[in-house]
Amino acid sequence: MRMSCRWTGLRAGILTLGIVALTATSGRADALMSYSTSGSIDSTGVSGPGIISFVPVTNGEFSSPSSFSLGDFQVAALPTGQSTTYVNTPFHITYLANTVNGIAPDPNETPISVSGVINGTITGGNQSSVQAKFDTVADPTFITGAFQNTLNILDSPLSLVPNSTNNGKTTAQAHIDSVETTVPEPTSIALFVTTLAGLGVRHRVRARRAA
Repeated sequence: MRMSCRWTGLRAGILTLGIVALTATSGRADALMSYSTSGSIDSTGVSGPGIISFVPVTNGEFSSPSSFSLGDFQVAALPTGQSTTYVNTPFHITYLANTVNGIAPDPNETPISVSGVINGTITGGNQSSVQAKFDTVADPTFITGAFQNTLNILDSPLSLVPNSTNNGKTTAQAHIDSVETTVPEPTSIALFVTTLAGLGVRHRVRARRAA
């Protein structure tokens, strides 16, 4: 009876450890991300010349988890006394992962789309009430190679500065958090199954001897 109880407890422990070992595991890990972005601003809702443009990132790099630049909104100067008003003018930005730790990721679930609207008035070369408000990212979680990533937008709404400040540029920032996922190798699975089978045979032999 004691032997049976000990075997039951041992078997339960082995099964628990095996399940844990065979289940895909994940953990926070740094990933060197090489990326690029693209962006556009619609003309809808603009009264006056369209003087806000988007400057993308062509060869960006950061180690996740980290904040990073999606690119810059740039406000051009207007002649003194002139103004332009934006009313719910849509903008669109895409994020594309090029490499992860120096390797083209496979799978690669980018590009990720980010959008929003621009509202406000720009007057002359040094006055702006314009803000860019980001929408909630529709699919913030995506896979790049062995990493599951989550993208969040920072600083929304974002005030767009006039031309006299920082050359009219305002950086749109985001944050990516990455978790590395791993799957057990076939050799590990085979070793677990073989060990479990061997323990079962050993238990049966002991049971016969005890009888």
